[in-house]
Amino acid sequence: MAPPVLGCISKRQLILESFGMPTLFLKHKVKSYDSWRPAYDRHLVARAQAGLREVGVFRDAKDSNDLLIVWTTDDLGQAKSFLNSLELKSKMKEAGVVSEPEVWFAE
Repeated sequence: MAPPVLGCISKRQLILESFGMPTLFLKHKVKSYDSWRPAYDRHLVARAQAGLREVGVFRDAKDSNDLLIVWTTDDLGQAKSFLNSLELKSKMKEAGVVSEPEVWFAE
């Protein structure tokens, strides 16, 4: 089995470990997925430092610029602080996010 990538978890780990683990869902639209994705990937270390482990980035079947991003975390408070940070808002704008993000949390 390949080792997990920094900030990401495998689907197998998700199934085995995510029950009862806080999960975050973020939905937003971007101007261009192809431009947004490299900017998102460059921010991996900051997400990992905030305790976010990526489950996946999902694109709408009808509009590939409409995204749903899913992460798990051990510390919901830390994750919420990160998602509300001015730095993240600035990075999202620079990356081409064109809609107000919708965020929800599941435990």
